[in-house]
Amino acid sequence: MNGQISAHTAPTENTESGAYQRYYAVYRRRQDALNLIRQLNRTIKAAQRHRGMSMGLLGGNDLFREEFNQLQMQLERRILLLQAMAGASDALLTERDQQNLKSAWVTISRDWQEDSVIDNYELHCHLIEQSLAMLASLSRELEQPIQEFLGDQSNANESGSYPSRFKHLEVLHFTTRLLPAVVEQIGRIRALGTYAAAAGFLDAHHDSKLRYVIQCTRVNNEKLRHQIKRLEGILEQDIGLLSQLKSYELKLMFLLNMVETDILHEGAIHADSNRIYNLATDIIDIYLSIVDNGIDLISEWHDADMDQWLVSTKH
Repeated sequence: MNGQISAHTAPTENTESGAYQRYYAVYRRRQDALNLIRQLNRTIKAAQRHRGMSMGLLGGNDLFREEFNQLQMQLERRILLLQAMAGASDALLTERDQQNLKSAWVTISRDWQEDSVIDNYELHCHLIEQSLAMLASLSRELEQPIQEFLGDQSNANESGSYPSRFKHLEVLHFTTRLLPAVVEQIGRIRALGTYAAAAGFLDAHHDSKLRYVIQCTRVNNEKLRHQIKRLEGILEQDIGLLSQLKSYELKLMFLLNMVETDILHEGAIHADSNRIYNLATDIIDIYLSIVDNGIDLISEWHDADMDQWLVSTKH
């Protein structure tokens, strides 16, 4: 009727409820992936510290003892929690991945004082490499927009505009692959450098490993610098602390030069193992803070993507 406003009553039963159930199932799986990524990052951080301190102890620096004992218990608990989280998720980490991680930790922690230095180092590196591979696998769960994953192309372009898929993939690659890989290289320098300074010598095998990882760090730092410029151009301050990477790059170069000057030379080594460990740890902690901020940003985008899907009238 003219001049009248027709009232529409909401339907008592939503005939499209299946679409919401399918969407939420994928949303929850990705939320589980983000939680596993966070826990994996913390586990990797603890394992890298455990490697550095154990190398220092094997080199003869007993000042690490008390903190190392606490860290050993913490790392044990983190791996158990990671297994519990993985078991509660929808096969995001395979049984084989979980068992390999558990076996690697048991091998490291059992009678580690009796291990040779090279065995201790390689066993830690193996555990961390496995964890980084799991991190990359979990990140692939987050690459494709949910609508596209579900085969819904009707509003894919609209929902994909926030954030753009390009921006999302750039941050995802930076925080789950590039920056963690650089952190691991710095962690290896910390471990080998701390050992050499504590022991007062470095054999040819460890010398070649240390030289190689320093070279790799310099190369990947160049890649990191270019990626930071790209992110600054597209993020507009979305990741906190990103600008600090520039100042910490100077600290990283100082660390590399100090290790090359004080350790990679002929004759006795008189470097301070605590100084090397602490400087490297300061750099690593800032880098990992940026990783955490990046994951938080991806999580915010994940929620915003669902909101965008809900307000769309095309599904």
